Amino acid sequence: MHSDQALADPAPDVTGKPDDTRDMDYQAAAQSRLDAALKQSTLVSRNVTIAGHRTSCRLEPFMWDSLHDICNRERLSIHSLCTRINERKDANTSLTAAIRVFALAYFRAAATEEGHHRVSHGQGDPFVQTPFAPTSFPPAPANEE
Repeated sequence: MHSDQALADPAPDVTGKPDDTRDMDYQAAAQSRLDAALKQSTLVSRNVTIAGHRTSCRLEPFMWDSLHDICNRERLSIHSLCTRINERKDANTSLTAAIRVFALAYFRAAATEEGHHRVSHGQGDPFVQTPFAPTSFPPAPANEE
């Protein structure tokens, strides 16, 4: 059989389903794959130079902003900071995971009780001044005694 004929001939029904049901299953699966392909990632890919070698990292925009804040404060380039993180990370840890852990640890080390108090932490709403803070707060439930 010629290869073009093999492509043109329909596949035999091995499911036992009527043709229209198979077509619906195929269409649903195709739509699902299309939806997944069109769904945009929230990660942003940027190039960094690690010890003279260019590589890319995919991080959330908020994480990139945090890294730039650290670089400004420490007077380092993003490349220098990422090189230092790469040199200190565990060999089994990805660079992006190491960057996330570093940024969290950096800001966690800087957190003080006074700073937490200033941003109203410890009041039962841990989302204050985070990207997850609600824009409007629902009324607090009344205490029933």
